[in-house]
Amino acid sequence: MKQKNKTQPPVTLESLSNALPADVVAALDRFSAMEGAGMTREQALVTALRTWALSRGLLRTENDGNDGLRPEQLNATNDD
Repeated sequence: MKQKNKTQPPVTLESLSNALPADVVAALDRFSAMEGAGMTREQALVTALRTWALSRGLLRTENDGNDGLRPEQLNATNDD
């Protein structure tokens, strides 16, 4: 039996942070206070998620290491 596609309202950062458990919201508020004055809960959520994803190798940085020499190009003269 096919289910009808119901259009879901877009999820905003604000609605997402409102749906989080109280302990996670409290952790976000502490993170915000530690990381930067004036950071909104939504900014703290994005920053914390980005930090987590980078630490797990799930998010690529602008300089992800692909700009350097290839292994076959390495030698004693360019080893610094």
